Amino acid sequence: MKVVAVLLALVAVSVADICNDIEGGRARATQIKSVIATGLDTVMGDCYPNGDAFSALLNSEACSALFYQGTCYGLKTAAKYADVDVVSYDMLRRGVSDVRSLGHTMCGSVEACYNEVFDAVSDCAADQDYLQGVLDRAVDMYKARAQSDIAEFGASNDNTIMGRLINLAMRRFTDLDSVRAFAMENLDDGMIADAKAGYEDFKVAAADFCDSGCVDRSAKFFKMLFARMHGRGCTDASEFCGACENNARRFFMARSMLHTIPCCLQDVIEQALDGAAYFRDAYSAEMEDAESYLREAFADQPALIAQAEAAAAAAREQIECVS
Repeated sequence: MKVVAVLLALVAVSVADICNDIEGGRARATQIKSVIATGLDTVMGDCYPNGDAFSALLNSEACSALFYQGTCYGLKTAAKYADVDVVSYDMLRRGVSDVRSLGHTMCGSVEACYNEVFDAVSDCAADQDYLQGVLDRAVDMYKARAQSDIAEFGASNDNTIMGRLINLAMRRFTDLDSVRAFAMENLDDGMIADAKAGYEDFKVAAADFCDSGCVDRSAKFFKMLFARMHGRGCTDASEFCGACENNARRFFMARSMLHTIPCCLQDVIEQALDGAAYFRDAYSAEMEDAESYLREAFADQPALIAQAEAAAAAAREQIECVS
């Protein structure tokens, strides 16, 4: 990112370290990092960037900032909503400052951390057998540490959507060869090209968002919007239609520049909508095939099909109200 974004990130982190808001926050995050580091070094094998263990990359300035702020944000959010049944817009408003701090950290660190990791993996992958070794070790770790627990959960919850999906995946992907076969069967050059183009577009949009100071402008906007949306019958942030929609309309009808979506945020929203529309149009056939496959797989569970259809209909209704 540009120098200005890095400076903004450093200032934001210095005054708003999310780990300071949690009891033992940095120590708890360090424990999590230790577990991740052990797994990383096991999977990455004989890859020693800068003559050190692969997990040492987590200690670089950029990657460390991302890890600690992201992990502490997750810990704080999990604790905040642990006993909450209904999330209100007032609760979302009070969480905007944390999102702002995390946003500044991401603006200043994501690109640098990604480049460090990418360069390290690229150097190690010069050995043609290295990536195969990584995949083999990852599969071995999955089988040793997670496969039995996931299988048990799926078997015990086959009458739920999540449990049935887990069982379908475990039956279909029995080993690395089955994953490769699925990829070869379903991925083509066009999909790969679309993915690469989407990633490049995302990088440009992210750079523009950060460099224009849009983190602060977006945070200020959402704080005001959420404050005005709370109340007057709007008590559940998961339901926009109705009272919440009316409150939002009143907010935007006010004749004030402060009640206008920042242009930089509007650009991101429009790009996301364009991307979603392109995906829907370009891959409609694949989506229909996937739906047919799932309907067949859930044929003996009509109640789950009805549940999924009801959730999809509710989501479409909310999206129509937002638009």
